[in-house]
Amino acid sequence: MRFVLVVMALFLSIGLAHAKTTVRITVGADPYIQALLKLALSYDEEGVQLEFVNDIPTQKRAIRLLGKDNGIDVFWSVTSSKREKLARAIRIPLVKGVLGYRLGLIRKSDVARMKKLNTIGDFYGLHFGLRDDWPDLDIFRKNNLKVVSYPREGNAYEMLRSGRFDVLPMDVLNGVYLDTESGIQIDPYHIYYYPSAVYFFVAKTDTELHQKLKMGLEAAQADGQFDILFNRYFAEQLQDANFSSRKQIDLINPLLPPSAPLSNPIYWYKNNKGS
Repeated sequence: MRFVLVVMALFLSIGLAHAKTTVRITVGADPYIQALLKLALSYDEEGVQLEFVNDIPTQKRAIRLLGKDNGIDVFWSVTSSKREKLARAIRIPLVKGVLGYRLGLIRKSDVARMKKLNTIGDFYGLHFGLRDDWPDLDIFRKNNLKVVSYPREGNAYEMLRSGRFDVLPMDVLNGVYLDTESGIQIDPYHIYYYPSAVYFFVAKTDTELHQKLKMGLEAAQADGQFDILFNRYFAEQLQDANFSSRKQIDLINPLLPPSAPLSNPIYWYKNNKGS
């Protein structure tokens, strides 16, 4: 009997040693984020599997549910001092700061008008449409730009077409391919830029997962796998954005915490204008 118990305990210990850690994320997560999360966790000796959670509709709710029984374990977002007070950030930019580059979706009837604008002051008379739970809403406001906010379920394209606002800023990775909407197109003359970082966040108390993600992302940076993955997903979009043909409108980002690793060039994308 004792022998049987010892054998059972041995098999149980082997099973536990190979049990995978479950990491919960929101359903519908961006494929690149999923791939990067898996890459970062692949450097850990323990196996990891992702579990997808429904019914987390907003970024504000997601960050507050980190580590909760009915919540998630990892959240990703543009960082801010407020968000870093609510959760523990892994301060390695996931998309090399490229979400700080914004293309403007405009009405086709405004193309000639936009061509005449050259400095940030020229944009003070325009209204920018931004979703009410996006951090860049406050960034545009703090640069003295007029902002019209809209809810997550709002139809931003229709609001733009109907004149509720004049410019709908879109991240450069998606905006470059949105020229086909009826009556609207991407502004061909400008690109907006502010320093910005998207981080993974975990619950304040989850030091173990924080360390796993930090070490994994650093390892991926060191062996080149981070850049390989980034280029696989984004090299074509960034080339098609054609930075060199656009006037860059620089915005300050007072929401970016001083802890952001701006001085470390390996973390940031350099466009072909050298910015």
